Amino acid sequence: MLEHVGMRVLIFSQHFPPETMATGRRARDLAESLTSRGHEVTVITGRPNHPSSLDLPFCQHAAQDEYTAQGYRILRVPVFRSLDSGTLKRFLTYSTFMLSAAWCGIWQRKPDVVLAVSPLPTGLAALPAHAWHRAPLVFDLQDIWPDSALAVGLLHGSCLMGLLRCLEQFFYRRCAKVVVITEGFERYLLNLGLPRNRVAVVCNGVQWQSFVGVKPREELRKSVGLAGKFVVGYVGNIGLAQGLETLLGAAEQLRDEPVAFLLVGEGTDKRRLLDLARARALANVRFLAGVPGDQVFPILATCDALLVILRKDPLFEITIPSKLYEYMAAGKPILCSVGGEAAELVSELGCGLPVAPSDSAALAESVRRLQANPQWGRLLGEAGADCVREVFSRDSLMDAYAQLVENEAMGRAHAATDCSAPFAEDIACGEP
Repeated sequence: MLEHVGMRVLIFSQHFPPETMATGRRARDLAESLTSRGHEVTVITGRPNHPSSLDLPFCQHAAQDEYTAQGYRILRVPVFRSLDSGTLKRFLTYSTFMLSAAWCGIWQRKPDVVLAVSPLPTGLAALPAHAWHRAPLVFDLQDIWPDSALAVGLLHGSCLMGLLRCLEQFFYRRCAKVVVITEGFERYLLNLGLPRNRVAVVCNGVQWQSFVGVKPREELRKSVGLAGKFVVGYVGNIGLAQGLETLLGAAEQLRDEPVAFLLVGEGTDKRRLLDLARARALANVRFLAGVPGDQVFPILATCDALLVILRKDPLFEITIPSKLYEYMAAGKPILCSVGGEAAELVSELGCGLPVAPSDSAALAESVRRLQANPQWGRLLGEAGADCVREVFSRDSLMDAYAQLVENEAMGRAHAATDCSAPFAEDIACGEP
């Protein structure tokens, strides 16, 4: 292990807690881990700006400049904010964050390393600080742009896509290291020509200790009319990528059975889904408002099974949603309506059922199987919880990540490869 020298780390992340976006949680985990190792960490982020966050009361009064209890600093820069998820408004949000974050970054004390968390616009916001301070740039790749924006219909036009792909490859070449969350992402970068020693795999994880001893909220079941039902829960972003209309289709097929679906969260597609559920008179679907991260644990404990879902798209076959690890830590059987690596991981670990994406009939049948055999469901849930403790512990993963960042700051790229590659390979494959 490298000797800690109290380096300065500058982290760029468009989203950050109290927002509940996965990229924000990743940035927070990195900030906490690096700070605990004696480093001075500054996070440059925007005021809560995702459309799913603006109406949440716990997001409306985030301090613009604060030192956290853990000891790192958060700087929130001005950013265009709108509940409208249309292409133009989202473009304005990304653009204003890029400009204000870039300006803020170059005025910070010279960092030893600059770290940016997906998506690509956040990486571009970090480029001026990287160039001005001559500090190595580490990029945390959670979403592949522009492909993910194309998959959800945020971007259109071959000329624009061509320009963004050129910009994407230019950016990756400027990075000292690109850290990805799956082996599929690693293959994607290698196919673009990025050298293998500049790519590392460190998957998302979870602080499983937060789930220990959490009790179900039976009063929640009663208050929303779910008493006596087999409850399938979804907690997270209700956006276009999730394709939650598949859930509504399954609910329609299960309307006469003792099964209900509980959706907790906000997002750009929530209003449309609410209208569809009302139009179809789906009394077995309940929508609740988004909650802070620390209130998620008892909600997950209240459900009988948990749903991980993304719409059918080749891009999503090489990703693993971060909520999968949280669901595993909750000790509940998982319905994984995501193809590719996520489905393979669930099958290999024996913690749930893979379900064909965007297939309502397949989802309904999988729910029936779990509802009919609760003992089997408990065994699946226990397998997931055991695996999280052994393999997907956030503390272990972030410790490895922090070592990688330290090595880059010290100009020790070969050491970073040595310390991360074997560890990351085991994690990405989901092997204890």
